[in-house]
Amino acid sequence: MAKLIEAVTKNGKLDVHPSVNDAKLMKADQILEGVRKGEHAAVTAFKEHMGCRVGEAIHTTGDDFIFAFAALSQLQVDNDWEAADRTWEEVIPVEVVSNFEAPKVYSINPVTEGFARPQTEPGKPDHIVPIVPEGNPYPHFTFGGELAAAGGIHKAGGQYDLTFEKIINDVAGIVPLIPRLITESLLEREEYDAWAGLIDFIDVPSNHLTATTTIDGQSVVADAALSRAALFAAVEQAKNREVIPGRKVNVSSYRLIVPRGRGEEANFLLNLLNYGPRFDQDGGVTQQVVSTYNPLSSIAGYTETDYLTGSQWALVPSKGAVRGNKKFYSLGRLRGHEGAELRVQNATGLYLGGGSVPPFEGSYETDSASFRGRVIDGGLGWNNQFAVISDGDGEE
Repeated sequence: MAKLIEAVTKNGKLDVHPSVNDAKLMKADQILEGVRKGEHAAVTAFKEHMGCRVGEAIHTTGDDFIFAFAALSQLQVDNDWEAADRTWEEVIPVEVVSNFEAPKVYSINPVTEGFARPQTEPGKPDHIVPIVPEGNPYPHFTFGGELAAAGGIHKAGGQYDLTFEKIINDVAGIVPLIPRLITESLLEREEYDAWAGLIDFIDVPSNHLTATTTIDGQSVVADAALSRAALFAAVEQAKNREVIPGRKVNVSSYRLIVPRGRGEEANFLLNLLNYGPRFDQDGGVTQQVVSTYNPLSSIAGYTETDYLTGSQWALVPSKGAVRGNKKFYSLGRLRGHEGAELRVQNATGLYLGGGSVPPFEGSYETDSASFRGRVIDGGLGWNNQFAVISDGDGEE
């Protein structure tokens, strides 16, 4: 083993790759004799014999091979984009649209705006058609109200140019990763569009948690920190919002959104059944409230995101939990272009004798290639009153 290491590194201090063993090293010593003479066949044989990723990444031959291998053995290429934990699909549904215009819906409600309601029905809600007294004309219905989604889709992306020389000199093995790196970058953009669009949509003054007292007598301040009492208040406030005047929202379940690293706290609060002691005015404990009923059972779970920070938290409808024809929020995608797209610009031609030239060989004229990534999406918001958000600072 020492013989090979000294031959490769000149000082014997290089760590050996974990897939290399003594038997391979003994055979490799024989192959290296040809490598030192610059024989390409020996270089190929060495890579095949070692059977390890670092060997496959080498693109140089001749006298530089040994030293390139020594440097490469200490180099690791980390794809940080691939390691990113993307969570938006747990929370946000997808809506496919046909063009770049903001989608529109038309509200058809039987209201009688502009007409005096008969005195026989004072205080009747506007969406209830009025009684028509004998001999009086029928009031006109007003069917209308065009609602466009907040936001819209857009295209985003970038390109990466490389030459044949850059490919050959790529001893780190980065070039074969380029399509994956571009794709992962596009998915990171998709994550941003989904989450940032959602937070911007719901973070309005009317959606913030307001001060209240829960059913078991606990006081909750406006923009309260995350707690069971605050969650109980948020659920109650969310369920009492109105989309159609006079009609409460109809949401079957909610999802708690918290900053990265606060998932365990959220999980603990959602599953804790012991409310704790009740205190009377003089400080004495009057009763211990313990119940198997969980008033937060309508919160189906939690999701961590990097797009909430500090003490922020939010409550939004679970995917598919909004009943009726009203929409909340979704990630829009262009029909026929759903997801990340990768394109290569490369007129490579054909090898003499047949066979196609792969993109990484470069173009026919300049030995160059260009990769372009594109993603077409965007946040689409409809009715933000379905959500409750809190800064968690307890301030008005």
